Amino acid sequence: MTDEILIVGGGFAGFWAAMAARRVVGDQVRVTMASREPVLQMRPRLYEAKPETLGADLLPLLDAAGVKFVQGEATGLDLARQTVVLASGANLPYARLVVATGSSMHRPPVPGAVAAYSIDSQRDAIASDRRLGEIARGIARPTVAVVGAGFTGIELALEMRDRIATHGGEAESLRIVLVDRAVTVGSELGAGPRTEIETALAAAGVECCLGVTIIALAANRVTFAAGPALDADAVVLATGMVASGFVRHVPGERDALGRIIVDRSLRAPAAPEVFVTGDAAAANTGDGHRALQSCQHALQLGRFAGENAARDLLGLPTVPYAQPRYVTCLDLGRSGAVLTQGWERTISKTGAEAKVLKRRINTVVIYPPTNVPGATLLALSSTDPAEQRLPG
Repeated sequence: MTDEILIVGGGFAGFWAAMAARRVVGDQVRVTMASREPVLQMRPRLYEAKPETLGADLLPLLDAAGVKFVQGEATGLDLARQTVVLASGANLPYARLVVATGSSMHRPPVPGAVAAYSIDSQRDAIASDRRLGEIARGIARPTVAVVGAGFTGIELALEMRDRIATHGGEAESLRIVLVDRAVTVGSELGAGPRTEIETALAAAGVECCLGVTIIALAANRVTFAAGPALDADAVVLATGMVASGFVRHVPGERDALGRIIVDRSLRAPAAPEVFVTGDAAAANTGDGHRALQSCQHALQLGRFAGENAARDLLGLPTVPYAQPRYVTCLDLGRSGAVLTQGWERTISKTGAEAKVLKRRINTVVIYPPTNVPGATLLALSSTDPAEQRLPG
């Protein structure tokens, strides 16, 4: 039997799970992270320009904290032998496993969906940005269709003119069409920020094509069940998230997004040595709400999962996950941003004031700190939010 804690996934939840586990076990137990690459992709920022810059190198941080890194894609799980299988055929043993494999975009189940662009990963966002560059340089009056009028789709549509301008194109000649089967934009955000969103879309000249059913997609066309097809120079999907494929190997009850319904310690009830976190976990935030597939929740879910996996291995009591404070800060492009508080999403800041906060979140808050000692990095992995602040 190995005494190793293995974290699978190198996103926000996986990184902080590794830090928290190392903090709890000290030098008693080896902590290993396995991921496709040692880069934290800044997925919340992939609607922005220059996506090739939106990754953070994790190796120096993992080294500073004493966490081993193994590069590889997890493809299988042997619960009886307590091993994770990599695509290379390698087997990684564990005494406790933290599944932090995140989420992936749900492509609509229609013909041609695979051909459309997306910003689901850094690689996808770079490919989409390359197409925007071609459009900016070669098409006089282009059309871009964004499919999905949720959080990501709204931010992407409202950034699109400036994205074209970044590539030297004529931003104001761009036609932007935001498409969704819902009859309102940002339907999952509720009524609170809707007026701000609709005002920003109108000010940006974004056309909304709502309440429609898509029956086929391509890189340059959206076909509807009724009415004429929409021809575009690029079709970019922002159609919501589901749990990653690896989580299917974990037994247990799932929610509609494919996430494992975990207990208050973030343990998979049907697999006692397995903890699930981040976008792969359907977790009670402590006030009856389910954590969202968001960076905001993943950062804290990771800390709790890593701490609890380590505590459980050492025979210590686990800490019930709780994250009752919930805010949203939605980028509204040239109209600034909108900040809401609570699950009722009551507006607390708008415009330029909210934009300053959004930029701080995107460029500082979600990033792991750099140039800090390993001890400081581990201290920031505490499950107590009051301890998650850099000195000064």
